[in-house]
This record gives sequence, structure tokens and C-alpha cells, in this order.
Amino acid sequence: MTDQVISISVPPFPDFIEGNVRVFKKNHNHPDRTNLGYFDLIFVKSGHLFLAEEEEQYEVGPNEMFILLPDKHHYSWKPCEEETEFYWIHFYTTAPWKQSDRPSRFTSLLPIPDLHYHQRSYTLHLRKKATIKEPEMLFMLIQEILDSTTNELVEDIWRTEELFLRFLKFIENQGVFKDRLAVIAEQVQLFLENSYGKKITNQGLEERFHLHSNYLSKATKSVYGKTPLEMLEEIRVDHAKKYLLTTDLAITEIAQLVGFNTEIYFSSRFRKSEGVPPQKYRKQHKNV
Repeated sequence: MTDQVISISVPPFPDFIEGNVRVFKKNHNHPDRTNLGYFDLIFVKSGHLFLAEEEEQYEVGPNEMFILLPDKHHYSWKPCEEETEFYWIHFYTTAPWKQSDRPSRFTSLLPIPDLHYHQRSYTLHLRKKATIKEPEMLFMLIQEILDSTTNELVEDIWRTEELFLRFLKFIENQGVFKDRLAVIAEQVQLFLENSYGKKITNQGLEERFHLHSNYLSKATKSVYGKTPLEMLEEIRVDHAKKYLLTTDLAITEIAQLVGFNTEIYFSSRFRKSEGVPPQKYRKQHKNV
């Protein structure tokens, strides 16, 4: 089960609780705990930890990270065989989350009005167990978070939270090794976000990424649950909503700006997505 992925809905953003560095001597056991209520991130610098979560047993070695879930039973399935140094960070979230063998995608449950289009739903994806790609950088970032908690000024809590959120983004995107499908899916998603107004086809994506369209679809479905063209349509509709709410452009102009060939096709796809045609959507939501 070491290839499991933990998906966490954002917003709300996860909150840092506490963290520290520990050194376990030989024959030391990890604490036996149940239902902590928060996630436990562990980063091993040297030695090995032998951790169990319910009935599953894991060995976490140098330059590896591991995540214990908030609602499980954690314990050592055997003591340390050598001196072992590791960092630990506890964080909490009220948002939906899920651990599974593939990334899940969430839509935030917060009551964000459509008018506030700048606040987008996001799903944070963290590997249950992963090799740290840049250990020196990662351990430096962790220490920076811990150092920020020693300041006596009350307002320094903002600095700690800022550092922690940057750290989560680092370990999601570049701090640990990702499988090839996840990397490709993210590259496709970024390309679509930057090029949605242009003509994009499966053939064009094949030429862009030098991969068969079936493989590209496999990658994006594994991460986002949609094919590239399904993602593209969703992105185009999202940007169309922004134009409808913030400009007085004609529907035909908006359709062209976001990459739809005709107003009729745009209106059809928009209605399928939002339940109402573009013009009605504008009347219902603009200046609300």
C-alpha cells in the first residue's frame, strides 16, 4: 500500500499544529496512538522507522517521507535497529480527504458564490510514502517552520502558517518523486490553462507531448478524473463565466475568446455545464 495517495480538498487550507525533530535510540518504539485527529507527516534523515497503521506495516528509511492518518491506530511493529533521526509535523483540516490508490478530486464544500470566481477549488495530493527528491532543501524548509514557532510575538503565527503552506506545495510538486502519469497530467493541465483560447485537438496534444492521446487520457484521468478535452471544456466554461460577470462583451465574442468555434456550440456546452445558457447566467449572477 506504499503507492497510496492522500487527496485533501482546498479550501479550507490545512493548519499547522506543531512539529519537531526527534532522535530515537536503538530499540526505541514509536508511540502507540489511536485517532489523533490530525495528520502526522514524518521525514526520516537517518536510520529507519518501522511504523504500522492498523494492520499495514511500513519501513521508512533515510530521505523518505511518510504520512499517518488522523483516524487510525499507529504504532511500531518493531523497534529501531539503530539511532534514527526524523522530523515530524502535525497538521489539521476540516475539509474532505481520502486515501486511495489513485488521486481523487474534490470540489470545495465552502459556500463560495459564483461571483467570487477568483477562489477556485483545489485538491492537494500527497504521497502516503515517497522518496524525498531534494532532502537538503526539504529539511531546511522544515527547520525554517520550526524556527518560526519559537518567536514570542503573537503575530508570528501568520509567518508559520505561510511557511507551512509553501512547504505543502513544495512536497506536492517537487519535493518528492512523482510517478510519470502524475507529472504528465500536471503538464497537460498547465498547457490547457495557458492555451484554452486556441484550437486544441487530441492530435495537437499528441504532437505537443509526443505521446499517444490514449496515454494522455490515462494520465489525466488518473489525476483529475477527466480526459484532456473534458478538462479543456471545463476550463473554457470557467473563463467564460469570468467574462460574463466582469465584462459587457457579446456572447459571440466571449465564445471566440475562450476557444469555442460558434456561439451555438458554446451556448450548448455552457448550458450542459451550468444548467442555464450564458445570457441567463449573466442576468442571474452579474452585480449580485
